[in-house]
Amino acid sequence: MRFELLILSLLPAFSLGDIANPDPKIFPDWSKTQRFLPEHVAESNRVQAFAASPNSKHVAYVRYRYNITDNKITRNLKLIDLSSDTPKTSDLTEPNVGQRDNRPVWFNDDHILFEAIRGSPAYNLFSISTADNTISQITNYTSDISNIVYSKNAKHIAFVSSVYKDMTIDESTKETERIKGNPSSGVVYDKLFMRYLNYYMSDLKSKLFTQPIDLIDGKIVTTGKAVNVMAKYKGDYGIEPSTYSFSPDGKSIIFSAKITGVEQSWNTEVGVFTVPTDGSAEPKRINSNFKGAAASPVYSPDGKHIAWLQMATPGYESDQNKIILYEIATSKQTRLMSDNIYSPNTIKFSNDSKNLYMTLPIEIDEPIYKLEIATQKLTRITDGGVVVDYRELADDKILVQHTRAIYPPNLFSVSSNGDKKAKQLTSDNDEMLKPVWTSPVETFWFKGAFDEQVQGLVLYPYGFDPKKKYPVFFLIHGGPQASYYDQWSAGTNYNYYTNQGYIVLMINFHGSRTYGQKFTDSIQYNWGTYPYFDLMEGLDYFLKHAKYADEKNVVAMGGSYGGYMINWINGQTNRFNALVSYVGSFSTVSATYSTDEQFFRIHDLGTPWIKADREVIEKNNPERFVANWKTPTLIVHGALDYRVTLTEGISAFTALQRQGIDSKFLFYPDEGHGASRPPNVLQLQDEIFGCAAAEIPLIPTKRTRLEYSTVAKTALNPQEFTEVSIMHLLDNYIPKALKKACYGGSNTKIGCSWTQFSGNINPAIDHVALKIDDEYVSYQPGIRGRVPGILFADDA
Repeated sequence: MRFELLILSLLPAFSLGDIANPDPKIFPDWSKTQRFLPEHVAESNRVQAFAASPNSKHVAYVRYRYNITDNKITRNLKLIDLSSDTPKTSDLTEPNVGQRDNRPVWFNDDHILFEAIRGSPAYNLFSISTADNTISQITNYTSDISNIVYSKNAKHIAFVSSVYKDMTIDESTKETERIKGNPSSGVVYDKLFMRYLNYYMSDLKSKLFTQPIDLIDGKIVTTGKAVNVMAKYKGDYGIEPSTYSFSPDGKSIIFSAKITGVEQSWNTEVGVFTVPTDGSAEPKRINSNFKGAAASPVYSPDGKHIAWLQMATPGYESDQNKIILYEIATSKQTRLMSDNIYSPNTIKFSNDSKNLYMTLPIEIDEPIYKLEIATQKLTRITDGGVVVDYRELADDKILVQHTRAIYPPNLFSVSSNGDKKAKQLTSDNDEMLKPVWTSPVETFWFKGAFDEQVQGLVLYPYGFDPKKKYPVFFLIHGGPQASYYDQWSAGTNYNYYTNQGYIVLMINFHGSRTYGQKFTDSIQYNWGTYPYFDLMEGLDYFLKHAKYADEKNVVAMGGSYGGYMINWINGQTNRFNALVSYVGSFSTVSATYSTDEQFFRIHDLGTPWIKADREVIEKNNPERFVANWKTPTLIVHGALDYRVTLTEGISAFTALQRQGIDSKFLFYPDEGHGASRPPNVLQLQDEIFGCAAAEIPLIPTKRTRLEYSTVAKTALNPQEFTEVSIMHLLDNYIPKALKKACYGGSNTKIGCSWTQFSGNINPAIDHVALKIDDEYVSYQPGIRGRVPGILFADDA
């Protein structure tokens, strides 16, 4: 049956005229607007795991906050009362610094289960009463338990914990301590994976447990021992569950798990299993007819069906997700939305079992759609932006966690009928964001590879004036089968760069994930060709039509595959002022041998020892063009990166240094495939800003003497030194005075003199006085300033 797709437009988001003349309505009064900085993201309140009460009158969620001063993360539970037109929010648990409460799950309308340590030896299960906030500990395991789900009908919880074969949770803790005490430290491997993402493999494996609990004398307690429901599985012990949930009657659990064994590193096969809640029988696989990846298995509330997302192509992690509907009584499988060219990410049944909700990424958005199973009618539920997670709140409402580039993930209730009416439920960051500039995303289309339409994204700099010219920060996404979205990011937030004075430009090149499977698949064997063509064509098109863009001042940065593309670009063109290669591969040969996930490289480029494949790998190898490298580059890599290993970053840095190319290496001994610790993310942005600003040339007319001091109110009496944003200085006071401007760090180029100003902003100070060649000017730095440096140049 054909499905019907409603509210889907593939037309350009705005026209060529809009690129040339951005809508003035999106810009604020700059005199009343402050800059948005990485610290805003670091110290923002993040909405994490959430759950609605059974009666849909309350929502519990986790609020995450990082404290820069204490360098500690705090997670506490919050409660939203939905009984009135204006939702009311209160703390369920106190936000004490360093406390980490997580993953609320409603036991009934009055009690919430959650994960925490709170003095116990590991993460355990606790409960809290919504009536009086009384907290009780339910389990006391010596190793972490996590990802709690609860079944009222089963009176059981399900969770995962890492154990050794034939051992309990607490026995496994003792075994780990025994192994640590061995005088020898060697580990023997006889198959891949040896390591995965950021850790080395061991015999300790994550397993799915169930345990009975009940409310007795007003207190939730365990009423039996935990059971490893995967213990009777006859296949390789290494399988580990990902997503799982109880059947409506509570008698069974469905879960997905990657099929492990000798070939696991070059295969993507994932099994979908059902198993009795009491673990009395072996897990039964229901998708053995497929050898590709699978995800998101769910029961229908009426207990008649199971649905999951299935990839058909073995070894291809970015194949299209197809929706499979499985009839439990007959074991019949049916593919839904058979004509769909896009790839859903998550699926969930409606309460009446008649519809499937899904997130369906299309172009720069990832909205929720509702599929009417009987008619295959598909209706869009949410507007632009990205839905991170969702739950059906009632028959006519959905609880969604939604984000756009202008705001972090918030909770909303949205009508399920497609009218897109939404009510915001959380506002933890509204006050912080109100005075600062976060640019919305706008888009354009141009002709790329195969003469096909390719989409670009644009964000505008702080203080934007269409009569002026601004440098361009060109971001290149990873994947490569990924896309840039209209979304917030804590790691590489687009508005980090707009508020340093850059136009941010992004291109969803061929291979991107949100333009149909054919568009995605086109990158196979062509890492360095079609994407590079799209990137250069898109940049040329934008620079030609956006007269406010300074074509002579363009910086490019990419992470993962984007880092590979930066290394490729360095060997193909010298059009960029500076490059940032972030966890990118240097050699397609060595990266294939050293990566953890062999299937990814083999599918995309081939097997190195097969002659025909080797030719493809070499054709797409940045290392072949190292002799052409000329552009100053920042390399960023972590020691725990086993996806693109540290030696790839070191190799690129070596190639730069040996050829005398201005370069830096930012090394993280405690990070994997990208910086995740908040202080490391802040440091990363400092270094990126420094690399970019150091290579944006300005024409000096003479040696300029610059002095500055902080001033209280409007007085010009020198006070203490303060940190100020270098882009403020460049934008407003010394646009042609300096040859270079460096954001933090040091500069070692011969012939340059370096003067550094440092200190902290005094809350009593609200202006900075600048003295440029004996002339005082005054400026207001805003709520936070960074960058303590000015690099002077000799007379031109």
